[in-house]
Amino acid sequence: MEYRDPRDAILEILRREGPVPLYKLAKELGLSYGAVQWYVFSLEREGLVETIKVGKRRYVTLKTSDWMENIKVGDVLEELLLTLAAFGVKPEMSLGEALAVLNRKAPHIAELLKKIMQKD
Repeated sequence: MEYRDPRDAILEILRREGPVPLYKLAKELGLSYGAVQWYVFSLEREGLVETIKVGKRRYVTLKTSDWMENIKVGDVLEELLLTLAAFGVKPEMSLGEALAVLNRKAPHIAELLKKIMQKD
């Protein structure tokens, strides 16, 4: 789809698809990440859109949308796996091994993992 005004294009994509990662907007519009950031910033100043950070990824959504209903669990879990990998946790590790690594490098995440694993 060809647009003259990238701001209009961003709004149209968000109406059509719901929340979209910033990098995906840049790719779809054929613009640099920085250029799309600027257009999004100008739309934010006007109160038309907002950005939500999920892990390291920034999503852009229409200000009126219920973004939590549109962001996929898989995207959030993917970010969690990337975060765990950054601390040295590998998918093939046992939970005990992962906790040992996280206790040293990211105790706050280790505590969260322990809460998830608690027996009743």
